[in-house]
Amino acid sequence: MNYLEILKIIAEAGSKLETIKMYYPETENTPESWREVGPYSLRTTTGENGKKLIYGIDEIKPEHIFYGYTINSGDEHCDGFIIGKIQEVRFTGNKFSPRNNWIVEF
Repeated sequence: MNYLEILKIIAEAGSKLETIKMYYPETENTPESWREVGPYSLRTTTGENGKKLIYGIDEIKPEHIFYGYTINSGDEHCDGFIIGKIQEVRFTGNKFSPRNNWIVEF
């Protein structure tokens, strides 16, 4: 899948408050795997300096960050994923409720 196809699925699922299933490579904290993720936002970079990106309006590049909550991760934060490293995405049809009053920005 190319990153534009991946973005389209993420944005559509996020706008419906539905999770996605995505395949992401190994990181320093997690092995390469399929993950079920609730989509929250797109940003230019990680951390507080990351500017919010709006799907369909802003130019979104492979190096930008997708923030999502990994379902059943047991932690209390969104994970940042480099869009260009996401290898595949699928709709799950599973609904999610935003955690801790977090804002879904799709």
